[in-house]
Amino acid sequence: MTNEASSTVVTEVACPFCGLACDDLSVDTAGEALAVVGGGCAKAQAGFARLGVSHDGASARVGGQPASLEAACAEVARRVKASAQPVFAGMALDVGGMREVMELADAAGGVVDHLYSEIGWRSTRVVQDVGYVTTTLAEVKNRADLIVLVGTDVVSKASRFFERYVWNDEAMFEPAPAARRIVYLGGGLNTAAGQSPDGRAADVFDFDRARMPEALSTLNALLAKQPVSEAAPLGIELARWQALVEALRAAKYSVLVWMAGDFEPAQVDLNINAIMSAVRALNVTTRSNGLGLGGADGELNASMVHAWQTGYPMRTSFASGIPLYDPVHNGTARLVEQGETDTVVWISALNDKTPPPPEAKVVIAPPTLKLEHEPEVFIPVSTPGVHHVGHFFRGDKGAALPLRALRATRLPSAAKVAAAITAQLKEVSA
Repeated sequence: MTNEASSTVVTEVACPFCGLACDDLSVDTAGEALAVVGGGCAKAQAGFARLGVSHDGASARVGGQPASLEAACAEVARRVKASAQPVFAGMALDVGGMREVMELADAAGGVVDHLYSEIGWRSTRVVQDVGYVTTTLAEVKNRADLIVLVGTDVVSKASRFFERYVWNDEAMFEPAPAARRIVYLGGGLNTAAGQSPDGRAADVFDFDRARMPEALSTLNALLAKQPVSEAAPLGIELARWQALVEALRAAKYSVLVWMAGDFEPAQVDLNINAIMSAVRALNVTTRSNGLGLGGADGELNASMVHAWQTGYPMRTSFASGIPLYDPVHNGTARLVEQGETDTVVWISALNDKTPPPPEAKVVIAPPTLKLEHEPEVFIPVSTPGVHHVGHFFRGDKGAALPLRALRATRLPSAAKVAAAITAQLKEVSA
């Protein structure tokens, strides 16, 4: 959609560069690089500018030398076929790209692992053990009157969270968004965005975030009307903790927000389990929900496709001919460290900032990716939402947003490359 028939500005563009997937951007396609001229944030502006170039001159490389796409795909197929256990990692892809990589992993008998799976599987374990009580961004926007940010400020990773979903102009239900109360649990957070439009500061419980389990234990004890022996848990007067509990009980629709990547890795499942315990306790007398935000670098695209195609979360091996889920054993870092894989294939169409591990012999990524080591095979690919259409799951799992094609390029999509390697692999096997 454009403003006029002759305009170079495309409106209602969805952004694939963070889990919010904001879909209100306006992007000018006239220049050499794409320019965000409406909506967006610094991350979106940088992403569209950096990746929004055709890069038609980029070519595949085998052994550091230019090669045709067909030759590069054939070389990848040969290496994967000869591998004792290939690992397909990275996975910063749109839905279509992930679908094709799943086909490739199945044909290759490989392991599939997203770059954020080390955190993700711990979150999933809570769902498996006790279940989730969670809401969506739309519900936060329209219903929440008390928002507690647990160990995160959100805006460090998703900068428009408050703009779009907290201090929005209108809501379907009372109270008005400007009347919302914001509470932060944990120190060292950027709390500026939590100040209300009328100047009310957020309530900050400042403590070492590595001690989050203690904070959540205190909340749960008070919610259960159990005694707390300390007069000032985590250096904060017990009366303040009690006041927070009373505010949660009095709220019509409270939301406890977290980002698993902001927790200590070993505490992820412990903290989320404690959050769910608090939410369940509150729902006895009022309405309360959790909101775990993620989705950066195609994390939810990968997990959703993986789940509906295998029935399991991420980190599944196809080595035996059927999907076998083991989130600890199938981690890329562990497999490399223990010498259980000899071929790591790094595939990342949405992320050109995270370098692949040194063990990655094959890299399939945007040509703008800065490589610390030249891989044995490199295949440059286009970016969904920039060069070709696609779909992107928003970080609350509430919607899959359509991605637009804004800039033509001769580079293939990751989906096309994965399909070509699968076809070559089948030819090698025939």
